Amino acid sequence: MHFRTLATVHSPITIEEDKAKDLEIAVALAELKARKDAEKDNVMIGFCMEELKNLQSSFARAVDREICGIMDYYSTNPINPEYLSFEDYTEDLRMEYDSTADCIRLPQGKIVEANRYPLWGSFVIRDGKVFQREAGPLKHEKRTKKAKRMKALPEYPRKKLYASFKDYAENERGFSYDEEHRGYGYICNPNSMWDWYQIGGRWPEMFLVKASCTEYSVGERSWCNEDSKSAAPEGYIWVCAAKKKDIEWQVMREWREKKAREHFSKLEKMFVTGQLEEGFRGAITPQGVLYYGKMVYFKDESVEDYLNRYDILDNRKYPVYVHDIVDADNWFSRDDFNWTNNGAVPADWPERIDGYIDDLEDEDVLVGVDYHI
Repeated sequence: MHFRTLATVHSPITIEEDKAKDLEIAVALAELKARKDAEKDNVMIGFCMEELKNLQSSFARAVDREICGIMDYYSTNPINPEYLSFEDYTEDLRMEYDSTADCIRLPQGKIVEANRYPLWGSFVIRDGKVFQREAGPLKHEKRTKKAKRMKALPEYPRKKLYASFKDYAENERGFSYDEEHRGYGYICNPNSMWDWYQIGGRWPEMFLVKASCTEYSVGERSWCNEDSKSAAPEGYIWVCAAKKKDIEWQVMREWREKKAREHFSKLEKMFVTGQLEEGFRGAITPQGVLYYGKMVYFKDESVEDYLNRYDILDNRKYPVYVHDIVDADNWFSRDDFNWTNNGAVPADWPERIDGYIDDLEDEDVLVGVDYHI
């Protein structure tokens, strides 16, 4: 899954001005652009262009370097080996081996665990008999002919099933014995939160800054949205990294509401006229307008209802909508906070974001990061 996080680079940020490097990247981007126009099916050119766009300026390169350092601590495969440790599963495996499991004797005589290879839970034991799960057109448990040829062995001792503890740990559970640590387990980063990330990625338009701003980064765009760009108010541009002092929070809030009102008007018009806009991937129903199977407009709802439903009129000071907050010292997730009764959003997560940004210095850099886990 992909998540959007707000990463912070605390000031002072070291920026090494290198105009020659700026020019080198600009030239390379121009050459790649020409190649992309000529080789439209070469997707790798687009990937290379996005990587370079993330490094176009000294400020952007400094942000990239700092974010790499922050995110590495939470990587499943960190650059710094000090973040790795041995996770010992020997005792857990020993407890499993010493216990029992529901087993099934197959027609050819082999005994296997019901919830592992090769059955993987497709057959279950009920009242001492084997039933096939999701059998027939009704997809319910049934004593099929195949199930009747099997024998149920509930709470069968694993010690009778496997030749030895070593056999169970290595051949059944797939662990290797680590000579250095004298146990079964693996080397990992216990703090891991991601296995891939991009600055920008699926959400490169995080902040509005004035067009005259010189310290920002546009990051990289994912393959799914590299050609998709949102309109910005006149005199402003969308970026995914900028100093707190340069981000136009009020303009962002006003622009978000303006665009939401415009979108509501389009949805309402489509519903009233019964005609979908060209390119709109949805459908009109008696109840409202569907978009990719989700109801985005309900019959007779007011624009205020619509805005409230999408939290457009929320009271947050900083219109930042992220799943996590990360910096050199902390990783906060909205999953760590209390949830509302309807389970929609954490009750105090917006307040947590506002408080966090309030406490930042004006020179601190806020960065939108797309990560996968």
